[in-house]
Amino acid sequence: MQTTEQLQKYVQEKIKLHPELKSAIISLFQLCLDEIEEGGSREHEIDLCVTDIDQTINESLEESKRL
Repeated sequence: MQTTEQLQKYVQEKIKLHPELKSAIISLFQLCLDEIEEGGSREHEIDLCVTDIDQTINESLEESKRL
């Protein structure tokens, strides 16, 4: 994934699949955009964002399994 537009589509898909995590996912997306705006490498920040979103989802799924 190389563009913020691609990331935005990814974020929208993940929110549809995991609406309970909407706030967390949007926060991670906004952080990514802020970091890019402040001069961070677009590719690096997008990669970090995807990793963080996936980790948030996986942690939530693991938590659900324990309940």
